[in-house]
Amino acid sequence: MMKLRSFLSIFGAVAISSVFSLAPTIARAANTTHIAGFRDPEVADRAYIAATAYHTIRRYFAHAEGLPAGYDFEVRYRSYLKEALSAPDRRGFSLATMRLFASLRNGHTSFNDETLWQQGGSLPFTVRRIDGRWVVATSRLPGLHPADVIVMADNKPVDDWLKPVRENIGQSNLAALDRTTWLRPFLFPSRFTIETEDGRKVPVDLTATYSGPEQGVFLPTAVETTHLSQGVVVIRIPSFENPKYEQAAIVAIHAAKDANFILLDLRGNGGGNTPSKLLSAIMTKPYRGTVVATPMTIAMVDASNSNNGAVQPLPTVMMRYGPDQTQPSPDAWAGKMAVLIDGGCASACEDFVLRFKDGNRGLIVGEPTFGSTGQPYFVNFPEFGMSFRVSTKREYFPDGQPFEGLGVQPDKLVPLSIEQLKSGTDTQLDLAAKAVLAQ
Repeated sequence: MMKLRSFLSIFGAVAISSVFSLAPTIARAANTTHIAGFRDPEVADRAYIAATAYHTIRRYFAHAEGLPAGYDFEVRYRSYLKEALSAPDRRGFSLATMRLFASLRNGHTSFNDETLWQQGGSLPFTVRRIDGRWVVATSRLPGLHPADVIVMADNKPVDDWLKPVRENIGQSNLAALDRTTWLRPFLFPSRFTIETEDGRKVPVDLTATYSGPEQGVFLPTAVETTHLSQGVVVIRIPSFENPKYEQAAIVAIHAAKDANFILLDLRGNGGGNTPSKLLSAIMTKPYRGTVVATPMTIAMVDASNSNNGAVQPLPTVMMRYGPDQTQPSPDAWAGKMAVLIDGGCASACEDFVLRFKDGNRGLIVGEPTFGSTGQPYFVNFPEFGMSFRVSTKREYFPDGQPFEGLGVQPDKLVPLSIEQLKSGTDTQLDLAAKAVLAQ
């Protein structure tokens, strides 16, 4: 097998860190202008976008093995093409294209239309799936409170009502789909009514501005340090999207060098770039990265297969490399550590956690991570305010076991509960701290 260093020297250096964030805005096209500056694609433009998507997916999509049995991309694409070219308007075309990408069931593969985001308004509450129920996590909507359970929407059972919404969202597993279902307001009607478990009906207007105070437990948006009892120091890292977060976390760790225990809170950290400097600052044993598979296109092989009618609709010839192994830094902080995770820890956040786990650095508590990482191939159509991304690598744990769709499992499960949302206190953090002290 070709070594990674040799591969890079032959084919040119590429970034191998993950680039991804769960924040709904991160998938938008870069450097877009106001909605008035975007042109609606005509039929020829639609055909060009669709053809570019076909070519990119056929060449770069790395997750054919994760598709359900019987999935036929050629059949799915031809059905999409008919729908996309005959759609009555821009929205119809974009939603058809979103459904095509969603059918690939990968968290790093999606289509985006900036105009839909700008037209969609904002959802005045957030929702989490807890024990199979849709539970309000935060709200600034009068009459709707954290811990309220949503059972109906527009007089339909909420799961039935959400079905057409979820068809536009592609994720690697059901938990990730649940996590992202309520993050795209443009997929919802501009006005609808939800009904709670106790029978209250609450009207929602996505075009309205709700100025009241937001209720709920909120995670910080910057690196923050909190001192708990018994010498536990919690360092909250909200993202790895900007290097400033990684650097601030390293500074916080050095400042807490006398702590009895450092707990890194990575809940909701949607990723960005794999934080190698942070790993170097804390890892005390050798640790491995992932096994990576990426499509290989060899023209002569494809030509030979075409003569036999054996050309695959999606890439199946893959180059694998890894896992790499990193030696610890002699200057790494050697005190006790643990991490707190949830389903919002995605991509580069998961890269961090799985290396933390492989190096046996400390306890991992919370909920399973998102279960998707990758190096997307981005295509932008600036004049239309549209873009898409296609994941070019499929990753596995260092021992070769599946990672996509599963994520990193905690050593000790500490789930978010309805009781926590009702109390308005971060009991998940308190329980995590108790768990790490008890180990």
